[in-house]
Order: sequence, then structure tokens, then C-alpha cells
Amino acid sequence: MPITIASYGPDVARAKKYVYLSGAAYCFDIPAWTCPYCEKAKSFGYEFDSQIVNKEANTLAFIAVNKELKEIVVSYRGTLNVANVVHDIHPSVVSIEAGSSALERGKKSKGPEIWVHTGMINATNSLYPEVVEKLGKVLKENEDFDVVVIGHSLGASAASLTLFLLKEGHGLPKDFPKPKSYAYFGYGTPRIGNQAYADYWNAQEMQITRVVNKADFAAYTPQALGGYVHNGNELWLGPNGEEKVCSKEVYEDLSCANSMAALSNVHDHLQYWDVHFLSCAGADPVATVLENN
Repeated sequence: MPITIASYGPDVARAKKYVYLSGAAYCFDIPAWTCPYCEKAKSFGYEFDSQIVNKEANTLAFIAVNKELKEIVVSYRGTLNVANVVHDIHPSVVSIEAGSSALERGKKSKGPEIWVHTGMINATNSLYPEVVEKLGKVLKENEDFDVVVIGHSLGASAASLTLFLLKEGHGLPKDFPKPKSYAYFGYGTPRIGNQAYADYWNAQEMQITRVVNKADFAAYTPQALGGYVHNGNELWLGPNGEEKVCSKEVYEDLSCANSMAALSNVHDHLQYWDVHFLSCAGADPVATVLENN
């Protein structure tokens, strides 16, 4: 379907930098800031600030700050345990306009009804209040900084939904500091919501980069037949190592990741450039999932 995309991106250089901060979210003892991807992030000037964990939901995020670049990065961990899988496969959706919705804004939107995947917003909400608290504190200490929200897999979904909630002012105290700008970088992002949700992001004049590696299975889920659709600004890492900036005139460019949908696989989901997302958590992904349930 044709679409006009107002958001900026993809930004290849920044995507290659933030992928290390995204990989660090899977490591253990992140506050020590000594894991391989933590060290790489440190080489770019990022220092650990705080960690947000919900033990019941088995979700995690952390905040890092780069004083020189005036950036605050909120990085969400993706699927690592059975509890996360439950979020991933949750069958229902939730509407923004529904009064009981976790995304209730207290008003009707001007356009079509927006709905999103229930499991993804549940995972987001498990961390959101503490993210708001700790992000607000960092912003008060670092005025006029940019906020970049990133993630891989389920973490990419949570990053997108967190940014939506922040921009809509959901659950923010009256004195919550306004950053200089917001940006989003997602790796292996699943489809999060319907066309109206995609339209919301396509209309935002901000940096949005959605990276898909080869035939990463997550990029094709949930199915488009269920009404789900990606927003634009896709950066596709093709099978021959090419880095393709995809069309900004359609929702999902058929010549990019969707050209390999029939070959979708888990391997392409677990490695982006030189970052192996589960390498910090353990060599055996299955054992890692069971140990962290």
C-alpha cells in the first residue's frame, strides 16, 4: 500500500552503533558495564546509568548516557525466557480508544482506531512506570539531551510502545522534563499494531530506523493477514551483506525483507552485524531460556 513517510531514516551509521547497546541488554550483570557489548558501547562514550527489571514478567531494560553526544539511550531486552514467549504469542489485541485499555489517552483519536498486540503492551507496561521514573531523573540531570529508545525482538516492540506512551504523555508526572528529541532504533522488530499504529509513526517528524537482517522470522510476525503492518524506514541487511535503504513510499517494501519471507528463520534473528544477541546470556539458547524462566 502506498504511504507518505514523514519520519527520518534509516540512519545506517547510528544503527551500527546502537546495536551494541541493544546486545548489551542480554548480558548478565549489566551495571558492571564490563560485558563485551558494554565495553563496545563504552568505546563510543556510553556509560551505564540504571537498570529496570520486572522479575514477575521477566523483562528488563537499562539506561545509558553519553555526555559528549548529549544522548540518553533506553535499551530493552528481547525474548530470553518462557515468560517472554508468553508475551510474544498472546493472541489478542487492545485498542487505544477502549476505556479499559493500557494505552488509554482519555480522548478519542482523530483518525482510525489504533490497536496493538496485547502481549507486547503488557511487556511494555511491566517496565514503563520505572522507566518513566528513572528516565525523568536522568533528564533532569542532563537538560537538552536527546532520548533514543532501542531494542531487539520483543524489546524492539517495547521500545516502540514506550516511545508512543512517552510522546502521548501517558503516565508522565507534570514536571517530566522534555528531551531535545526522541528517536527509535529497532532490530528484528515484530509487527506491533494495525495500519493506524503504523500511520502514527509514519507521520512523526523524528528519527526512526527499523533494521531487518536477511530473513529474520520476527519481521514477518504477527501475520499481516491478522491486520498487522510495519511502519516504514526499513534498513534491510541482505543475504550478500548489502545494506539497503528501503522504499519510503510503501508500508513494507516487497524488494526488501519481505522478498525472503518464505525463507524466514531464527538464525537471522539472533545475529545483526557482529552482535550475537544471546552470546552474553549463554552459548545454548534453549538452556538459557530454561535457566531464566
